[in-house]
Amino acid sequence: MKTIKLVAVAAFSALLPTGAAMASPEASGGFGVSVTIPVVCDLDASAFVLDETQNLISGYVQEYCNSSRGFQVMASHRPLEAGEAVEVSYGGDVSLLDPAGISAVAFRAGPRLKAVPVSIQANGLEQQIAVSFAVTAI
Repeated sequence: MKTIKLVAVAAFSALLPTGAAMASPEASGGFGVSVTIPVVCDLDASAFVLDETQNLISGYVQEYCNSSRGFQVMASHRPLEAGEAVEVSYGGDVSLLDPAGISAVAFRAGPRLKAVPVSIQANGLEQQIAVSFAVTAI
């Protein structure tokens, strides 16, 4: 059996082209390699803490996005009634939530992996509100 395998390998080797081994010293060549990396963005929130005395919720959100052009963080929530106001501090960017229910709360330039502090303060709410964060690559 071993003899047959060695003969088969030797016969197969004889069939391979030998052009590269016979190239002259002046011959040149090259090749290019390209890789496409998909854009991936995600948010992960830790447990948030409610301070009822100040109507303040706070915690941390882990941002991850490998987009070289950056990303936008959006907040979605129920539409706000007249007189209701919700302020979001997201990683140092402070904004009032839009009454329509979708608000841009942060822009990040370039790729990023970082935990950012987030706080939400509500005033004059007629009913409970839930705020969801989402990330979109630019």
